[in-house]
Order: sequence, then C-alpha cells, then structure tokens
Amino acid sequence: AGMDKAIMKILFQGRGLPVCPWHGFIRAEWDRDRATVLASLDPLGLPVFVKPANLGSSVGISKVKTSAELVPAIELALEFDRKVVVEAAVPHAREIECAVLGNDDPQTSIPGEILPSREFYDYEAKYLDEGSKTVIPADLPAATVATVQRLAIAAFQSVDGSGLARVDFLMETATGNLYVNEINTIPGFTSISMYPKMWEASGISYPELIDRLIALALERV
Repeated sequence: AGMDKAIMKILFQGRGLPVCPWHGFIRAEWDRDRATVLASLDPLGLPVFVKPANLGSSVGISKVKTSAELVPAIELALEFDRKVVVEAAVPHAREIECAVLGNDDPQTSIPGEILPSREFYDYEAKYLDEGSKTVIPADLPAATVATVQRLAIAAFQSVDGSGLARVDFLMETATGNLYVNEINTIPGFTSISMYPKMWEASGISYPELIDRLIALALERV
C-alpha cells in the first residue's frame, strides 16, 4: 500500500486527506482503448505529472505541459510499470517533507523543505545535480507546521505504517493549501538523507534514531 501510488491515494482519500486530483490506469486499458484513457484525463487539465505507480527516486516521471507531451510521457511510465498515475500539478508548489517514527503511537519531526535545482525534484535533481538544497526546519508558520505533522501521522496510519516513514507534501504558494503527495515507507537513511536530518534537527541523533527503530521493530515482533 505504501509502494503503489494509486492504492496509496485511495487510502488517503478514504481517510479524508487532501490529495491532488488524479487518475490511474493499467497498461491493458491503455492498449485496449487509449482514446478513452486520454478522455478520462481531460478533467485534470494541464500541467500534469505522469508517474509509474510502483517506483521510487522519481524514475520515469514526467511533467506534461502540453497535450502533445502526454502520450510520450505515458509510454515512458509504462516502460517501468503496468500501472500509471496521472496527477494535476500544484501551481508554484513548495515541496515539504515530514518524518514519522513509531508504531501504534507515532510521532513526527519538524518539517523540512526541498529546493530542487530543476523544475521539480526528479532523479537528476536528487542524485546528480549539486544545486538542490534542503532547508530544515522549513520556513513555515507554526499553524502550518502543526497541520503538516497532523497530516503526516494520518497518512502513516492510513497505510498502517510501522517503524518509520517520510511523508511528502505539496504546498500551493499562493494559498498555503497543503496536499499529501505520497508516503515513503522505506525513506533514504544515509547521514545526509532528509529522514535522519529532520530527526536530528528535532533532537534525535542518528545513533539514537537507529536504537529507537530497533526497539520499535522488536516491539512489533
């Protein structure tokens, strides 16, 4: 449930969490009647993001700005997965992240923000470019921080998470509206990854975080 972006969004919506308008389909539907699939995407408007449903590190993701770009983007996503998710883009979005730690009584870190070197945080921006930056804590009002943390726990619980997760948000700059983008149930965990860095800024060091995660795993056995 935490890997499949379509199932994930259905669970988020079932819990009443704010998600961007989206539509999902499988390769068989595309091969059988692509005109119907394309028509089902019309209500999303443009731009949209086209994603393989089950993949990480932003591999196979395209930002589509014109109708001519849509079919190639879908074909690219289908190279990586039999299921595709298409999402409406959030205008001038800020990329906010929050770490979750726990089992049945989870807690959250202070949020952080990604400042991508490219138009969005794609594979190159994550791993190849040196221009992307992280800001911890994110520059957010206290009320927004509280909302991010509340939604992060709700997203974690909606997929029955355990141990650790990183919840990623999109925030519309003009309105401040928050959307739950996805949950990462096995987030990056190097010393420079967002998950441990957000906890370090929240008062839990890297070694202590590992100890806490081991204890949480034993608790679940």
